[in-house]
Amino acid sequence: MRALSIVVVSHNAKAVLLACLGRLWQHYPEAEVIVVDSGSSDGSAEAVQEGFPQYRLIRSQNRGYPAAVNQGLAACTRDYLVQMNSDVYLEAGDLEALWQAARAEPKAALVGPTLVTPQGRLQSFGPLYAPYYWNLRAPRAVAWISGALTLMPRAAYEAVGGMDERFFFYNDDLEWCARARRKGWRVLLVPRRVLHLGGSSTPKDPRFLAEGYRGGLLFSRDYFPALHGLHRKVVWLEAHLRIRLDPDPIRKAGYGLILNKINEGDLDTPFLP
Repeated sequence: MRALSIVVVSHNAKAVLLACLGRLWQHYPEAEVIVVDSGSSDGSAEAVQEGFPQYRLIRSQNRGYPAAVNQGLAACTRDYLVQMNSDVYLEAGDLEALWQAARAEPKAALVGPTLVTPQGRLQSFGPLYAPYYWNLRAPRAVAWISGALTLMPRAAYEAVGGMDERFFFYNDDLEWCARARRKGWRVLLVPRRVLHLGGSSTPKDPRFLAEGYRGGLLFSRDYFPALHGLHRKVVWLEAHLRIRLDPDPIRKAGYGLILNKINEGDLDTPFLP
């Protein structure tokens, strides 16, 4: 599809990335593809240069997913901008479904599919997201969609902007969708099932768990200040209980990190890299 620019972000996931790019070349050979490698040390960038010289490669320090996405989006030249994780495996027709939904809704800013696991189950993003899937037979306006794969018309990108780089890895999609909606745009979930492996760039590191909580607190502080105090107390209590009861030392360490962050009152500094 000549109308599409596709940004693929990857970090230390060479095999998964190459499989992803192979599918893009098979199904979308006319698209502009930009690969942003976020400081990989596994030879990912070199493998892309060798195996897919037709694609533009941007080597970047690992400053988080939003920063990598923004670098890629800034380099796009087409009318519809797709950003995706390297562990999203596309089939023919997947991006067409998103593109058609965006064209049918002039105020669509972010359009995403229903993601499925390798086992064929709908991917869970928590109880607040689950109702979006219920009886979904046509594109539906929702509060937010997963940032694993989104399509954005250029007009919406110019009006809304890219991802918020204060979020390192989690909650960036939540903030992006909330900002788009506050600016009068719509977020659409499309009943097109797309395979998402999930977790390909997420190591077992307590900072990743803590970063998820930090991003959530940052989001509530900026978008729901009246509820932020309660949210902070709930996370503080959960962290204490998890530290006491959780048998996993990695998770226990992560809860200790977010507890320290709350006690210090510093939500703006990420735990990573």
